[in-house]
Amino acid sequence: MERFFNREFTFDRIARMFVLTIIVLLILWGVRAIWDVLLPFLLAGIFAYVVMPLVRFFQYTLRLRSRGLSVILTLGVIGALIYLAIIYVVPSVKEEVEKTLQMISSYSGGQDLISMLLPRSVRDYFTSNRTWGNLSRNLSIDKVIENTKLILDQVGGIINSTLSVFSWGFVFLMGIVYFIFILLDFENLGRGIISLFPVSLRPMMRTVFSDLDRYMNSYFRGQALVALSVGVLLSIGFNIIGLPMATAMGIFIGLLNFIPYMQALGIVPLGLAGLLMAAQNGENVFVCLLIAYGVLLIVQIIQDMILVPRIMGRTMGMRPSLILLVLTIWGSLLGFFGMLIALPATMFLYSFYKRYVLEDKEYIAEVEERAKQKSARQKKKSTSRHQTKASNPSDGEDGSL
Repeated sequence: MERFFNREFTFDRIARMFVLTIIVLLILWGVRAIWDVLLPFLLAGIFAYVVMPLVRFFQYTLRLRSRGLSVILTLGVIGALIYLAIIYVVPSVKEEVEKTLQMISSYSGGQDLISMLLPRSVRDYFTSNRTWGNLSRNLSIDKVIENTKLILDQVGGIINSTLSVFSWGFVFLMGIVYFIFILLDFENLGRGIISLFPVSLRPMMRTVFSDLDRYMNSYFRGQALVALSVGVLLSIGFNIIGLPMATAMGIFIGLLNFIPYMQALGIVPLGLAGLLMAAQNGENVFVCLLIAYGVLLIVQIIQDMILVPRIMGRTMGMRPSLILLVLTIWGSLLGFFGMLIALPATMFLYSFYKRYVLEDKEYIAEVEERAKQKSARQKKKSTSRHQTKASNPSDGEDGSL
């Protein structure tokens, strides 16, 4: 940074800085313009990054050697997990939801549950037209035309919603296709991106992508494990205390944990579930709320004291206030996806700033030491794989028939 300001600000240098700023702004504008197309690719890339260790496990640890077969087995494992969730988790959640709806219906003063779910305007319309006289007065030509327009507007809204569902279905299918092809060509994709840069910049870009890999690796895989652990613990705790929709509530709050501090959004639905538990069991409302929030507090303590330090370590190293600020900024820029990548992206930008702007020698030495250790581990694995290949001449790689 000091060297940046000590250099003379000539007209040529200012012009280059201005052009570079314009290029960056144009790139950001282009990304926003094609964001709907980029979103499934980026989400597929993150998911592929999370499950890539499983692909490498099949390919290298189990020595299948074929990337295609390893990807097929990985997809099989994911499909099996989804199937088990459908078989064991979904019926339990469905049963809990049905019981909760029945309970709400029984406490609704005899009203039909369907009428409770109708929009207020529809309920008011039928209530005001219960007598034939009121109904006949509202069946005039003007009223018919007005009501027809309202119906057509509603039909148009339904059609737009249907088209939106189909478009999201197409995006989902494209995301699956992206996911499969990224898994098949994961390493070559990274090398291809680096090859787009000039030769003089490629060493720097390799270092940049290495830092990005380190932060993405530590965050997404670690946060997924934390969210899964929290979801399981909450589901068990809520089932023990007899909370309505216990499994669904545990899974919901567990998924919210994928984004730091978003589990606070589960406080309100948990309170409603606590009220239902009090009504169901005929117990004191405050006692039921205290028990429900007590389970959440215990799991939160386990998360902060055991899960996060052991799984995530001190990789992010941000204060809570800074984390909330980062989530807000990235969320306003890129929506939900921005909140998803907020922490690793911020740490990557921080690393880039420390390395190439401040040129912090102590920080650079620390990062290079970690890179050497990682390179040594990869070299050891590569040597082990080569030794395995050499000990299996039947594969045909030695030229024998």
